[in-house]
Amino acid sequence: MSGGDEPDQLLPEDGAVRTHALEVSAEFAGGSTTPGPTRVGTSDHRPAPGVLAADQAVGPTGSPTVHSGGGNECLPTLPQLDWDVQDAGTSWRANVVAMRVGGDIRITAWANAPSSMTAPNTPNPVDGGNINNATGSRNRWQFVIDDMADYDSASGGGAGPYWHSTAASSAHEWAHWNSDLLRDAIPTANWTGANTDIDALTVPKSASSDAAAARAALQPGVDARFSTFLRAFATRWNAIINGTDKPGRGGRGYAAGMAVLNGHISAVRGYASSKGWTGGGSP
Repeated sequence: MSGGDEPDQLLPEDGAVRTHALEVSAEFAGGSTTPGPTRVGTSDHRPAPGVLAADQAVGPTGSPTVHSGGGNECLPTLPQLDWDVQDAGTSWRANVVAMRVGGDIRITAWANAPSSMTAPNTPNPVDGGNINNATGSRNRWQFVIDDMADYDSASGGGAGPYWHSTAASSAHEWAHWNSDLLRDAIPTANWTGANTDIDALTVPKSASSDAAAARAALQPGVDARFSTFLRAFATRWNAIINGTDKPGRGGRGYAAGMAVLNGHISAVRGYASSKGWTGGGSP
């Protein structure tokens, strides 16, 4: 979030297990072992003789619901697991089909009046825009720069209060999703290991005569291993938010927002230079 403290974006570290057992399948979904994209394409194919679907790892799939208004925040939900049962000869084997992630991203539009000498506003440093060199004006170019430059500063950081942009807020929240969640919390919680461990769970056919019985027998082990992953995931996410998601603490959200604002700052400075303007700070 930009501007002041973020709302509660933490996750319960002992939440309910979310697993969904699918019908028995002789085919499997292959995916990526890395959490890069929010949507992971899958392809179904039949394993070669002696090759089990459990040898294949799947990456997280899913994306957040994006809302306009209601603040600026990224609120993930705990991941959910889809799995099925495979015929593995003399035994039944659990197989991860998908690990689904979801949640909400809220982004509130910042004031944007490109040709109005008003503030709060989004900078538009062009002739006929909203930047000037008038002493005492909140639209004065250096004041505009100063108001954006401290966004990721421990002293007085956050958005505005006069100059910011919706693009900066959006970059902040999507950094939480793409970097903090997909590229940090999920791999740090060892999803790959959880996937491998669940795929290794088996029950003998001598104890479970059909797929339905095998699902019931495998369910406790699947739930237990996925619960371990969920706790580690929530712990890591909460550590990121509590530890870094404040101005000046090295958080990825503020770094992403600041990168956008640095573009605005460069544009304002370039416009002022083209006009021969010098000096000018707070009104």
